[in-house]
Amino acid sequence: MDFKYTHQATLTDGSKVWRFIPPDDARASGVVTNQTFRDGRIARHEIPKLLELIRKFRSGDIVVGSIGAKSTLKQVVTYYKNTIHFDSLSRNSQQAYHYALGTICNTKVFGKDMGGMSLVSLNAQYCSEAYDTWAEDVSISNANTLSRILSVLLRFCVSLDILPSNPMSKVKKRTHTPRSVVWTNKQVELFLDTAFSKFDWRNIGLLVLLAYEYGQRPVDIRNLKWSDINFEEGKITITQSKRGATIYLPIDDKIMDLLKQQENDWGWQEYVIPHQRPSDGAYRPFSCGQVSRFTNEVKAVCGLPIELQAGDLRKTAIVEMIGSGVDNLAIMSVTGHKNVQSLNPYNKHNFETAKSALSMRKK
Repeated sequence: MDFKYTHQATLTDGSKVWRFIPPDDARASGVVTNQTFRDGRIARHEIPKLLELIRKFRSGDIVVGSIGAKSTLKQVVTYYKNTIHFDSLSRNSQQAYHYALGTICNTKVFGKDMGGMSLVSLNAQYCSEAYDTWAEDVSISNANTLSRILSVLLRFCVSLDILPSNPMSKVKKRTHTPRSVVWTNKQVELFLDTAFSKFDWRNIGLLVLLAYEYGQRPVDIRNLKWSDINFEEGKITITQSKRGATIYLPIDDKIMDLLKQQENDWGWQEYVIPHQRPSDGAYRPFSCGQVSRFTNEVKAVCGLPIELQAGDLRKTAIVEMIGSGVDNLAIMSVTGHKNVQSLNPYNKHNFETAKSALSMRKK
């Protein structure tokens, strides 16, 4: 049993007591206090509850009292959701804020979850890196939405005199123009042939292959763990970062061979497509910037257009499925979209679909 922060002592009369002395931050917040237990059974029952309160406090799930500059972003989010300011929002806005703030807290910036960072450490450099991650992993539109909602939260902190200024306001935003770029099948093959020809590029090649084959966002591929791969059932489980949808994808023979080789080389650590971090040699998923850098290196060698991005592979796969006449519901089971209307942007002005429609009309 975990008796963390607990010290056993023997009194002068020979009896034993258990003194629970929590860490300073939890005690100062009022979430827990020093306690003494004279009965071991009560101590074994109550101390785990106190430790759970400390865990929830430090993770930001509960906030006691007020917030300050040293509060974590997640603690500030929890506090904000219980304010009149948040309560005044419409129900739809509250749901959008809840999802967006959760995404923001789970965003990794320089190897750290933003939710665990203190307000005082959340400077413009961290905000800029977060913005670039959102833009590259999903879209510029998504990045602008998340940055706007984070700005609302940080301005709220400024209004409470917790922060002197809003660091998100210093981040240069990008203009959103819907991308229409898709890869051709030959371009994908050329990229993969080049990437798999060099060991240093093999992992970026596997990332691109899986993103293209399964029509997934690079962020969801680069965060895959071996626990998500079931070799016996031939199945990959992906919980999508954007919508939270969980999808199950089959592993064909070609992918199976590559994944088994990957497991043979890299199965001793948790990530399917790891990248060794230069600072400490630890193995972590590719960052957003690293995906872009390695993708550009391979494109430069094989002469592919600079405008092609790893993030375009999901759209490429969806457009190909639509052009091949795949049923919308079947496509949604792969992409994780929750309604058919979400596929409309991929359907617009699709040449193969138009050609098929006119051909069927003549018949």
